[in-house]
Amino acid sequence: MNDVYERNINIRLHPVDQSTVVVAATLLDLHHSISAEITIDLAKREIVNADAKMVRVPYTNCPNALVNIRSIIGLKIERGINKQIADRLGHAAGCTHIVEIIQNAMRFSSSMLIGVRAGYGRVDKKKNLSEQERIANVMPFLKNTCIVFKEG
Repeated sequence: MNDVYERNINIRLHPVDQSTVVVAATLLDLHHSISAEITIDLAKREIVNADAKMVRVPYTNCPNALVNIRSIIGLKIERGINKQIADRLGHAAGCTHIVEIIQNAMRFSSSMLIGVRAGYGRVDKKKNLSEQERIANVMPFLKNTCIVFKEG
């Protein structure tokens, strides 16, 4: 196999106002150009709007999977969301690539929401804290998720 194949997934989050953010996710490879935008209510930790587009796909039937995108509206960003996304956007009536970018967008959003809950804002008000202080600040939310936040 001498061919090179590359897939890029990009996620960008930007605030709309104090209580709402939009997460834009894209998947780009030799056969796909797919994008999605998800609007999140920060206080409720809930998806309040969702849209997706397929600019380039390998099969003419692929865009038919987009009909399901609004079914994720109302989902809470909490444990179990990835399975709910897969069930609503994937399987025989969906698209594995839409599932992939939406799940990645939710992982990214979840990290951002942890920062909000820990008191970090758009401008890092805690930038003068030491590394140990920053770790202690988010430990309640990230305990045992990686080596940095290992308990004990």
